[in-house]
Amino acid sequence: MEKKLRDILKYHRKIFLGDGNAAPAPARGVVCDLDVGDANPVAQRPRSVAPHLMLKVYELLKKLLETGLIEYSNSPWASPIVIVLKKNGVDIRMCIDYRIVNGFSQLSHYPLPLIDDLLIGFEAAMWFMSLDMASGFWAIRMTERARLISAFICPFGHFQWVRMPFGLKNAPLVYQAMLDNCLLRYWNISVSLPKSEFGKLSIPYLSHEISAEGLRATPKIAKGVEDLPFPSTLKG
Repeated sequence: MEKKLRDILKYHRKIFLGDGNAAPAPARGVVCDLDVGDANPVAQRPRSVAPHLMLKVYELLKKLLETGLIEYSNSPWASPIVIVLKKNGVDIRMCIDYRIVNGFSQLSHYPLPLIDDLLIGFEAAMWFMSLDMASGFWAIRMTERARLISAFICPFGHFQWVRMPFGLKNAPLVYQAMLDNCLLRYWNISVSLPKSEFGKLSIPYLSHEISAEGLRATPKIAKGVEDLPFPSTLKG
């Protein structure tokens, strides 16, 4: 069984990326577009970045430029960045405040799957596998107008996305639509090998732990509920 699984993974090795932060190849047959109707462009001012994080922001922007995920921009749009530390307390995550852009954007009506429906599908399973799509959103190209609207500003300049960023309200819907209609090899989607698991008796999934024994809340979620204070008033 183990050898058969290894042979399958070896055959499909081209879709796996070893570095979780590596830039995935552009996906085929899908693009992200932004429709803001007749809204006038909004250019916000850059927000300050803590001095001890400036070098990390610069290095991240440099990497995004070198890999072709972003480009310099002259767009009339500009959304500010927000820097968040990752769980390890060292690496940074660059978020973009797209609240104004999202307020103007026409919402896609593509349906996201219901969690309960997804969990039901595991009832008869004994062995599990989880795949983490390698920087999945970054695999999707942006249309020309979407690039302009996605523009962001920071102390190092004015940039726009060539690939779909996190933070746009339709991004999860665009990605879900692609996953519902693709095969990994045909659509050229990459998988993050370090974040994927194979041949497991149980795996975490949507705040649950799934196994052949059934479903249960993950210990972290369960502890959070257990630690809730008992209501002392009618309002809680």
